[in-house]
Amino acid sequence: MGQRPAELRPYASACHFLGAELRCWRQQRGLSLARLAALVYVSPDLLGKIEKAERTASLNVLARCDEVLGTGGALARLRRFVDHQTAAQPRTDASAAMPARFRVVTEIVAVGQSTPTPRPR
Repeated sequence: MGQRPAELRPYASACHFLGAELRCWRQQRGLSLARLAALVYVSPDLLGKIEKAERTASLNVLARCDEVLGTGGALARLRRFVDHQTAAQPRTDASAAMPARFRVVTEIVAVGQSTPTPRPR
């Protein structure tokens, strides 16, 4: 007896939509997480996290899923949608709010030969 699958929220974000689509294609093909994971050479845990939008899948993993599931490249195209949505979102971390600060130190150096000047004692 397997676990009850987590409820997905496909309209929460592009990442959630991609995860829901992956699960939909997987279930339509009658594959378990473990079986699909074995066919695409990743862990079932990783695929589960991708489906729940806890991790973002690489384009390579999604291309392998597309091939095994026979999606015609649908998942890889959705990854580009995820990338686009992520790039369009403003950063909310503290470093984005603070402007960068730099200190510039200039030093004047004489060019050419010079004899050291003796210092007074």
